[in-house]
Amino acid sequence: MLRRLSITLVLLGALAACGGGTSTPLTASDASEPAPDAGLREEDAGEAADVGVPEPDAGEVADAGAPEDAGIPDDAGEVADAGTPAEPVDFTAWFASYNADQTLDYLNLPITGAGPDPRYAAAPAHVFHPEVAYGPHPRNVLDVWSQGSAAPAVVFIHGGGFQSGSKEDIHNNVQTIPRYLAAGFTVVSISYRYTYRDPDAAVNATNPDDVGSVHDVNGARLDYVLRDCARAIQFIRYRAAELNVDPTRIGAYGGSAGAGCATWTGTVPDLAVPGHPDPVLRQSSRLQAVGHTNGQPTYNWPRWPDLLRMDPVFVFDNVEHEAVRLTQTPLDALIDTADGQQLSAVMDYYEQMGPGDPPFLTINLLPDLSEAQITDPSQVIHHPRAHVALFERCQAAGLECSIRTQDRTAGPDREMLGFMTRVLMP
Repeated sequence: MLRRLSITLVLLGALAACGGGTSTPLTASDASEPAPDAGLREEDAGEAADVGVPEPDAGEVADAGAPEDAGIPDDAGEVADAGTPAEPVDFTAWFASYNADQTLDYLNLPITGAGPDPRYAAAPAHVFHPEVAYGPHPRNVLDVWSQGSAAPAVVFIHGGGFQSGSKEDIHNNVQTIPRYLAAGFTVVSISYRYTYRDPDAAVNATNPDDVGSVHDVNGARLDYVLRDCARAIQFIRYRAAELNVDPTRIGAYGGSAGAGCATWTGTVPDLAVPGHPDPVLRQSSRLQAVGHTNGQPTYNWPRWPDLLRMDPVFVFDNVEHEAVRLTQTPLDALIDTADGQQLSAVMDYYEQMGPGDPPFLTINLLPDLSEAQITDPSQVIHHPRAHVALFERCQAAGLECSIRTQDRTAGPDREMLGFMTRVLMP
C-alpha cells in the first residue's frame, strides 16, 4: 500500500505539471458481463454487420466495493518532487535505431498471388496475396485481398494484448472481407511482434527491439510494436502498385490492442525519413482514417486515472501488470524518471492527437461501470470512458470525430464499414 500511495502522489503531481485534463462524468450502468480475461484483449476480431463490436449480454455484477487502500489522505500535501514532464518527442531520433541490425533481404521476396482466396470464392473478384513480409521479423507479415485496380485500402490490426492474436483474426467474422471487397476496398490484415507476457521477464529484458516471436524469450517493447504497425502502412505504400492500393487513401482499424496501434499510427507525426537506407522507411506513415474499437485511452499509463475519472490506486491495481510487461519498465520508473516519462510520451496517442489528424471513429458498447461494479482488470482496460476521453480530445483538436457508446453517441458515423466508405472512397 505504501508503495502504491507513493506512486499515486507522484502521479498526481506529474499530471498537474503536465496539465492533464478531465472529461464530463458519465452515469455508471447497473450491470455488465465481465470480460473474458484481464489482458488488452480484442472483444471482436472482425467487422460486425452493423455495429462494429457486438454488445455483451448484461449480467448481474456483485458489488465489489472499493479497495480498502484506495483513498488518498486529505492532508497528503504537496509532492516534494513529482518528476519533470517529458520533453517533446522527437520520433525520428527515438526510432533512429529501429531494426538497425536487420537485413533488408525480405524486400527481394516476390509478392505471391495469382487468384482469389478460396475461402472467399463467392466474394467480389479479387487477388489474394498471402504472407507478404513487410519487415525483417517473422511476425512482420500481412495478407492482402486486392481489387483489380488501384483502390482505397482498409487495414485490419488484430487485438490480443500484444501477446496473442494474428492477422488470421480477420476471419473470425466471415463477412468482413466480402463486405469490404464489395464496397470497393483492397483489404489488408497484419501481424506484428509480440511483447512479453511476464512482467518479471519483461523488466529483465536487454533488447527492447527484439524479435518478438516467442513470449518471455524475445518480446519487443511496446513502442517498437507500435512502430511495426506504422511500418506496415509504409510498406503498403512502398508496394502500392503491386498491391493495387491508392496510396493517398489508407485507413486502419482494430479492436483493443489493434485499436491502439491504429490510433497511434494515425496521430503521431509522419514517420517517413527521406533518404533512409531502408526504402520502406522513406514512405509516409500517415493514415486517412482511424477506427478505434474497445481500445485504450493511451499507452501513457500515468494518464489513465485522469482520463477514466477513477482513483489512481484503483486504476494501477488493475493495470500495473499490463503496463510493466508492455514497457519492460517498473511502474514507478514510468512515472518519476526521465527515461520512463519519455517512453510514456512516445506511446501517448492521446497527447499526440491534434490538428491535421485524420477522421476518427471510436466504438465501445460495454457498460460504464463504476469502480464498485468492476470485478476484473479487463473492465478497466476496456472501459468506455477511454472512448469518451479520446472523442473529446478529437473534438478539441477540431477533427472529424464520431463516437458510439451506450451512454454517448455523436458524429456522422456509427459503424466501421460506413465510416471507411464515407471517408476514403472518392
